[in-house]
Amino acid sequence: MIDWLVNRIFRFTSLRQAIFEEVHMYDHISDIFTNSDLTDIASCSWMEGDTWYGWEYDKKKNRYYFNDIGNKSVVGLWEDQWAWEEELPLSHE
Repeated sequence: MIDWLVNRIFRFTSLRQAIFEEVHMYDHISDIFTNSDLTDIASCSWMEGDTWYGWEYDKKKNRYYFNDIGNKSVVGLWEDQWAWEEELPLSHE
């Protein structure tokens, strides 16, 4: 039964390609979070409307920094983020 279903699904080239692209995307995300060179600092920023939002993970401090207030420019967003990192002490320091 499973073999029949898999053969049916993978018969369609566009569906097969979409499935493999999805799998490779998750493999890539997994690599980012398991490769020590890439996880020293990870970040993401995005624009919604005319406001930039973002997050950053600092492995050395083992801390996530989120900006859900937003900023009008991506440069302003990261300047705020860096200022917060300097101001916020860790509980074990």
